[in-house]
Amino acid sequence: MGFCDKSFALCLSGVLHGQYLLRDGASFAGVQAFAPFAKQFGSYNAAKKTYALSPSLASLMNSLALIGKFLGTILVGPLTERLGHKKTMLVTCITQLVGVVIQTTSRAPAQYTVGRIIIYTAVGLVENVVPTYQTEISPAPLRGFFVGALQLFLTFGSLLAGIVNNFMSKRTDDSGWIIATALQAAPAVLILIGLPFTPDSPRWLVGKDRSEDALKVLSNLRSKEEVANGLCEFEVQALREDGQVNMKKEPWMALFNKQNRRRTCIASVIMALQQLTGVTFSSSYGPTFYKQVGLGSMAFSYATINNAVSIVTAIIGMLALDAFGRRDVTFWGNWIQALFLCLIGGLGSKANRSQSDTDGMVASFILYAAALHATLGPAAYITAAEVGTAALREKTMAFATAINVVVGFVVVFTTPYLLSAPYANLGPKLGYIWGGCAAAGAVWVWFCMPELKGRNLEEIDQLFEAKIPARKFSSFQTTGMSHDLALFEHSNAKAVAAGLGDSTHLEKAETQGSKGDAKDEV
Repeated sequence: MGFCDKSFALCLSGVLHGQYLLRDGASFAGVQAFAPFAKQFGSYNAAKKTYALSPSLASLMNSLALIGKFLGTILVGPLTERLGHKKTMLVTCITQLVGVVIQTTSRAPAQYTVGRIIIYTAVGLVENVVPTYQTEISPAPLRGFFVGALQLFLTFGSLLAGIVNNFMSKRTDDSGWIIATALQAAPAVLILIGLPFTPDSPRWLVGKDRSEDALKVLSNLRSKEEVANGLCEFEVQALREDGQVNMKKEPWMALFNKQNRRRTCIASVIMALQQLTGVTFSSSYGPTFYKQVGLGSMAFSYATINNAVSIVTAIIGMLALDAFGRRDVTFWGNWIQALFLCLIGGLGSKANRSQSDTDGMVASFILYAAALHATLGPAAYITAAEVGTAALREKTMAFATAINVVVGFVVVFTTPYLLSAPYANLGPKLGYIWGGCAAAGAVWVWFCMPELKGRNLEEIDQLFEAKIPARKFSSFQTTGMSHDLALFEHSNAKAVAAGLGDSTHLEKAETQGSKGDAKDEV
């Protein structure tokens, strides 16, 4: 595809929103281990002669924040449908900033937790509005790259949080945790600066009967050659022809009717798997885990290395998901996660663990997270965002994210009890639980996850309407204008000009476009 510099910048401005995702989770994972923070919000442990958050308080402060994320997932559908993605992003930024102010002025666990709930409301909003926005604005051959970039910025935000936490943890006063917490406002400020340059989704505009505005947006997003060859007019007409049946937004209950329940199930299961393979365990309890297994002096350093390696693999995932497909990458990624998670359990559960066993356990933890961020992590967001119909895309994503929140709540709430004494005290053996879930996830991918690589959103509707098994999605031949649009998107500008540029479909698009404009005037 011949993306112009302007269109690339516009899409990238949307990708920047990915820095929000779990930004607070990554920060709090380290902040809760700060000695001044523990003194301010925790209690004195006479046996260890230090201040610490009790397992029950740590569980509540980590898990209750997910109430906000759940609220965000409920609000995002109606907000996006009514206001569009751009204005919903504005609401998200304001919500984030309010939460940061409440947290940084906290002197009690309850106030700090309220701030986290508000920030996670922003997380719930952005975790839905960004993938659906990028899914609708990106051409099919690059959709995995752009939506998958969300995982890259998530990991990049975690790396920044880890670096800041590493430096701030050395401070002996409250300024350390306050500064680390306040930096959560930085992504919101960056996004507010880039928001005026971010276009509305062309599909949302067509759904609002604003085809001319959609055409203007596409003219800015496509290369000069593609604009000159009529691709934008063709794309708008394809949206009007193939999306006219599904363009009107449907109620929540439509997610579970005969036509949509398969899509809803796919989106929900893959978002649940992302949590069940331990993503929250890695992001929220990384430093705590290292301390628990006797690596307290290196806890923040290992967490930073973990995030740095994951950034590299997230970039690999951005390319791999479009090159090799969502299905294969996710399938093998789950098996790799299962392997390293079970190695964590096996090496860490030895009664007399040697230094090589400890090193192997740390390496396994880093490699597990690396595999997650290259495969299932981005694939979950991509699949959940692209699998829904135009009439239910925001609600499908929102419902799947709500499932993600509920499962994540269970994971975050139970982890302190599973990890530490005097409760289950599984420690590294917790890896067996997440590893088993990863293996089960691989089996589900093989039988149920469809391959949507390279398909435009209108083609995906045809695939599900055909009611074919998941394994046959990649070989199914679509028809109509959505198929021709896919050929446009997969061809370079010269091929478009020489081939489809004079096709009857293009002539039909121009003719019907004129009729549509005349009808609008009437």
